[in-house]
Amino acid sequence: MGKVRKPGKHRHSRNYTFMIISGDSDGRTKKFHLNHLASQIFAYSVFLIMLLAICYVVYSSITIRSLRTLDASQKAQIDELSSENNSLTSSNEELQNKVQQMSVALNQRLEKEQVSAVEAENDAIPTGFPLTGTANYSKAVDNPTETNVTRLTDENRDTAKGNPILLFESEAGNNIIAAGSGTVMTVIPDVKFGNMITIDHHNGYVSIYRNSGSPLVSEGSEIDRGDALYVVGKNTTLGYQIQKDEQYIEPESLIEING
Repeated sequence: MGKVRKPGKHRHSRNYTFMIISGDSDGRTKKFHLNHLASQIFAYSVFLIMLLAICYVVYSSITIRSLRTLDASQKAQIDELSSENNSLTSSNEELQNKVQQMSVALNQRLEKEQVSAVEAENDAIPTGFPLTGTANYSKAVDNPTETNVTRLTDENRDTAKGNPILLFESEAGNNIIAAGSGTVMTVIPDVKFGNMITIDHHNGYVSIYRNSGSPLVSEGSEIDRGDALYVVGKNTTLGYQIQKDEQYIEPESLIEING
């Protein structure tokens, strides 16, 4: 038996016609034909262009959104930094005010301390009157080799020898007081007056108080100007002397005597 051939399939070539209508006045219609391959290339090209356009639009949209987000974030950071800057500026102003206040307070304190130091230095100089109340005084000299002090008169003023001393005659009940601030050096018996108190003023001056009353202070005591050293009793005489750099000086040249 012979083979029966099947009728073969005929491939038909595909042509695409693009019609372009001319705008000529004669109304002619122009046709443009593409084969199958060219049509596919053209279609793929159009698809690719559209795909690229869509991608560009999507990318642009994402980029714009990102830029907007970044811009919003930067604005928020700028606002935050501006707020922090304002806060720091305010804090800086407060600190400057506090520094100025502290500087003023420190200067005032230094001035007070300087004034206090000057006052303390002045208080340490034994210029004060060594008694409360009123008293009469006379000049004398104290010769350590003699048993009594010698009052100065017109007759013996040039011949009397000894350390200068002032003799105060006070009233019972008055106080013998420190002429300046300092430290009590000694509290010892005195053969000529009964007791002797010496005060070191730590500036080269030493003041000496001699009286028969009972001392109210002890050695090593820190005292201020005006502190009581004795209560004047039966013996109302105070022998008062001052040393400067271990040399006796005239007390009258230093102490403040009114009246």
